[in-house]
Amino acid sequence: MSSPVSTGELAALLCALLWAVNGMLLRAQADRIPPTSVTVVRCAVAALMFWLLLPFSDSLTELGRVPWGEWGLLLASVMAGIGVGDTLYLIAIKQIGLSLTMALAGVFPLTTLVWEWLLLGRPPGWSLAVGSVLVVAGVVLMSRSGDRRSATLAASPQHLQRGLALALGAAVFWGLASVLLKPAIAHLSLLQANAARMTMVAALLYALRVLPQGRQGLGTYDRRSFLIVSLTGILGMGVGAYLFLYALGHMGVAKAVTLTSSAPLFGVALGMAFLHERLTPAAGLGVACCMVGVWVVL
Repeated sequence: MSSPVSTGELAALLCALLWAVNGMLLRAQADRIPPTSVTVVRCAVAALMFWLLLPFSDSLTELGRVPWGEWGLLLASVMAGIGVGDTLYLIAIKQIGLSLTMALAGVFPLTTLVWEWLLLGRPPGWSLAVGSVLVVAGVVLMSRSGDRRSATLAASPQHLQRGLALALGAAVFWGLASVLLKPAIAHLSLLQANAARMTMVAALLYALRVLPQGRQGLGTYDRRSFLIVSLTGILGMGVGAYLFLYALGHMGVAKAVTLTSSAPLFGVALGMAFLHERLTPAAGLGVACCMVGVWVVL
């Protein structure tokens, strides 16, 4: 008797759960440590973990047999997703606030569908398209359920228009990065791909964002903060990234992205269970949309 959920679909949902756990763990560190510094530490820890595991499963000499074109696609994916997408996202937060930025950037499963159609010639089926729209709607409702009044009113019309464009631009580049990633890992194992990808991200962000700012770019780390950030690197950038690439390898890019985009659904549940957060009507409707969307995709 076959399982109603494939291993790829299960990997994508577990990835979303781990990303939600990471968000909860990092919430307390956000005010003291710059986001770029957090990402560099998390990616560096994950990269170290993958490089240490690599000799036990794959030969390092196999990396030299990977075509240069695929290395180029992997670098392009990192540049599009981290170098451009995340930068636009962070600037948008300063322009229009976190909640509105999350709502707009949360449409990236739809941009992934478009990029997969344009670049890979794979038009989405009706169930995937409908499920993606429902998940996006759920994410928008959950992210907009907080208090956006002060941030929205504080933004000038020029800042508001620029912030909207930046947030949507982040969604476009995140979708492109996801689509480029699948052909980029055609001749790489999951460990090899993650080791290379996390190293690229850590080196790129450190060179372009942290190093120019000196000590200020690193923020304030104590032992507890460093351990928490490192743990999220192992769980989110390590195990989570492994599960994400596993899901990519076993299903379409758009489907994998849609399922992993359900992380806010798990985030709401974790917030209610451990942080005693209240479920607002908007968040409740968002949860329902996400659950129906995931069911349609599965």
